[in-house]
Amino acid sequence: MASFDEVIPPGKAGTIRTSIHTASLRGAIAKGITVTHDDPSQGPIALSVKANVVGSVEILPMPILALAPRVKGPAAPGKLIVRKETSETGTLQVGDITSTAPWMKVTKRVVTSPEPAVDGLPEAKPGDTVVSVDASEAPVGSYVETLTFSTGLPREKSVSIPVRVTVRGPLIVQPRELMLNPDPADPSHATGQLLAAVREDLDPKKIVFSTDSPAFTLKTEPSGERGYKVTVDWKRVSGKEPTEGTINLTVGDEVTKVPVRVNLARTAGAATP
Repeated sequence: MASFDEVIPPGKAGTIRTSIHTASLRGAIAKGITVTHDDPSQGPIALSVKANVVGSVEILPMPILALAPRVKGPAAPGKLIVRKETSETGTLQVGDITSTAPWMKVTKRVVTSPEPAVDGLPEAKPGDTVVSVDASEAPVGSYVETLTFSTGLPREKSVSIPVRVTVRGPLIVQPRELMLNPDPADPSHATGQLLAAVREDLDPKKIVFSTDSPAFTLKTEPSGERGYKVTVDWKRVSGKEPTEGTINLTVGDEVTKVPVRVNLARTAGAATP
């Protein structure tokens, strides 16, 4: 934001006042300001505002946390080290921790003796606070949440940290809806295929394929280390077979459902003179 003297007499000086909201900024920053005017002898004037934002704490290894639970192996909590900035006075006391997601569980502990660097964290020093964020119960999807805590320090009383969480579904299935096209030579028979890839933390050998109707039969074969190719067949015998159903792909207690439908309109179109 900026305010300025709108009229400056020839040969005189004017003042530009600007402010930068630094709540989410740390370290060296630079912002640009463009001054437009009616002096025909020169164009717009570009100004640069530079600052070094010093907060009450350092967030290590960086002031953001990215989590991808249930992608590779068991979900492990994400961790950050909160350290008092050297120029700050007082004692660091991390508290009043809140998060914007009910499934995000946050714990803390105070470091009492030096700890070696581990799991992507730098060496921890006495007085640091290690904050752990568990998102193992996050639903499938991508989220940007916020973790906020108080510091007990005068310069920066509270700190907010963005937390990015990505949870893949148990299976990647293509297509998400399957259309079976009848055989032009035999309209009573229709077939189609889908591909399924199992998430890295799940055992591909334990996937179970099923349908909700005996009119649809499944044939599976491996496709790569963690994938399957599924051939779906439909056969008309009595004329009463359903033309819509669901294919269920089950791994443990997680189920992916794929709607399936027979494209009888294609048969009707082919039979039209």
